[in-house]
Amino acid sequence: MNRIKIVVADDDQASINMIKSLVKDLSDFQLIGQCVTGEQLIEEVMVKKPDLVLTAITLSKKNGMQAIKECLSFFSPMKVIFIADNNEYAIEAFEIAAVDYIVKPFTQERLDRALERAYHIISFERDKIATEHKSQQKVLPLRDQNATFFIPLSDIYFIEKVGKKCLVYTAIEIYDTNETMARILERLNASFFHAHRSYIINLAKISQITPQKESFIVHFNDMDKRAKISKLKINELRERIAFISHG
Repeated sequence: MNRIKIVVADDDQASINMIKSLVKDLSDFQLIGQCVTGEQLIEEVMVKKPDLVLTAITLSKKNGMQAIKECLSFFSPMKVIFIADNNEYAIEAFEIAAVDYIVKPFTQERLDRALERAYHIISFERDKIATEHKSQQKVLPLRDQNATFFIPLSDIYFIEKVGKKCLVYTAIEIYDTNETMARILERLNASFFHAHRSYIINLAKISQITPQKESFIVHFNDMDKRAKISKLKINELRERIAFISHG
């Protein structure tokens, strides 16, 4: 996952420096900005679109709570951790779905817990967006040496790895590419299953599965080509088919 981008806001530069020193060695986070007023915070969010803001309440010109509410009005994916002098704004903070509310003074361990919570929330939302995007994908962009083809996913029966190439089988044509199986799989939707180290199959196209020694052979509707399923993958494939059938 890409590093989580953080902006820190506090009217006390010593507090900013302390937070920076606590965050700088955390490999999952990247500090991209700092500010000392509420207006500066709004500008930073508008320009830099951070994943997470760590802010004090007591900011000049516009306090941290007001600034965050304004930021969320135009950039709702942003998460926030408040670092406050007291509990006065705690209820209001959680009403706007703050990740955490830390009261000064605090320890490294306390900040780590808050950042870990933010990491899990942001990771979950990124994965959800990626999955939704993947499920909406209608075509597979596929590059060869001369061009990029846009193959409708519904036309693909299976994909086979042969040597250093991958072959994409449709009813009327076989496309070949030097792209890896992993790279192709990233751009397919939930109908596709990595059934064998050399095969990705379209579950919607399967007509029959028959056992053969240490693997299984996949037959397709309206196609005489065959694919394979690893013996280790057959139960997972059956579960996927059942899930799709009831979905």
